[in-house]
Amino acid sequence: MKILVTMYGINSPGGIINHNENLISGFKLQGHHVDFIELVWRETIKEKTTKDKTGYEQRGSGIPVHQGKGWLFPKSSRFAYKGNSNLRRWKEYVAEYDLIVWQIPVPTKQRDNEGNTDWLALYDLPDRIKQVAVIHDGNMQKSYPWISQISHHLNGLACVHPCAYHGAAVLDVPRALILNPQDTSDLNKPSWNERKNGFISMQTFKGWKHVDDLVRAIPHLPESFEKRMAGGGIEHNYMTSKDKCKEKYFVSPELDPDIGYQHHGKKIWDVALQYGMEWYGYLTEEKVREHLRQVKCVIDPSWSVAYAKIGDHFNRVIVDGIIEGAIPIARNYGISTNAEGEGEVFKPSENYMMVPHDATPQEFASVIIETIDLHQDWVEDIQENNRKLLQHFERERVALQYLSLANNQPTGFYGKLETGIVSDNVVNKTNEVMTDFFKLSAVV
Repeated sequence: MKILVTMYGINSPGGIINHNENLISGFKLQGHHVDFIELVWRETIKEKTTKDKTGYEQRGSGIPVHQGKGWLFPKSSRFAYKGNSNLRRWKEYVAEYDLIVWQIPVPTKQRDNEGNTDWLALYDLPDRIKQVAVIHDGNMQKSYPWISQISHHLNGLACVHPCAYHGAAVLDVPRALILNPQDTSDLNKPSWNERKNGFISMQTFKGWKHVDDLVRAIPHLPESFEKRMAGGGIEHNYMTSKDKCKEKYFVSPELDPDIGYQHHGKKIWDVALQYGMEWYGYLTEEKVREHLRQVKCVIDPSWSVAYAKIGDHFNRVIVDGIIEGAIPIARNYGISTNAEGEGEVFKPSENYMMVPHDATPQEFASVIIETIDLHQDWVEDIQENNRKLLQHFERERVALQYLSLANNQPTGFYGKLETGIVSDNVVNKTNEVMTDFFKLSAVV
């Protein structure tokens, strides 16, 4: 098959990078031809360039990518679609493809897209060309309900976790729970006793990821523990800023009742560095794997009550850790919908160790200490449970599930397809955005 994977411009693609690169690899391993392009609402485009290529790597797509900055698309992989002539060129270009995978289902409300109605024509293609959109979050109704404008062109929605799956029930398109693809080919990893007592946490620093919860816990950990942090983003900028640090990122007895008074009023980041935290910034995929093989735990401090009301919402970093033999530590309302942390995919003490969303920094640290001190028999049980789970994330299997979805065949983690109902809220919000932002004179 000839498969086209598309990308609209977004800020901080984060985990979408790894999803995309592994999905493309999965397709290619099955012998399919895959092209990857960026869609740009301009009449003409230039090649993306950068003076500093540090941290860029080539993976499944073959296009240089940086975990924080995204892809460095060459001009040949950027498609201008503004205006009728470009749209006619688009129809000619896609005519040779069998399947289009929309990594970002529709353009976002970025300033560059204001007044853009040309995107609506991109999906109007012959029925022989299957179209699948990837749903990476549970925000459809809130953040991009205008997908309903082109939903009749879509053959299916690939939802990467239960939160995305249940959140997409507001659209009348068949959907499947198809988990994030991963490279699970090498499972021969260092033993528990060969690993350092410590953890690594790698995040795109967003508010709901609550990296500050983990940073506050670091002063309560033994000095001998390895405390490795990586990633970056807007909240990291605030956390480390000299003059724009948010009030909540300073030590206070309200947020940390157990820390010594001598630290009150200091930045939590500076205190964590004082207690041995190591900061690595953005890591290449190779370096991510290297770190995960060296430590005993991988920590995802993310949680969201809003997401938890919809469904389980776990991040790729958890699976990265499992692949490399590290024991995951995660939050109850990050990995499940309940206080007990019992998710549809991950179970506490069976697949991961759970930290309550409202844990104090000292309580958070206690779970980390408990995990690192686990008896080897318990560790091996968790690792074996997780190896069984990995089949659902294996990139070739996931790629096959995309093909099944495109052909309206039951598939994915649930082994079924389900079609939702367009809600009145979606209709009302879509009408508002299409007229006020995209400047469409008549909304269908």
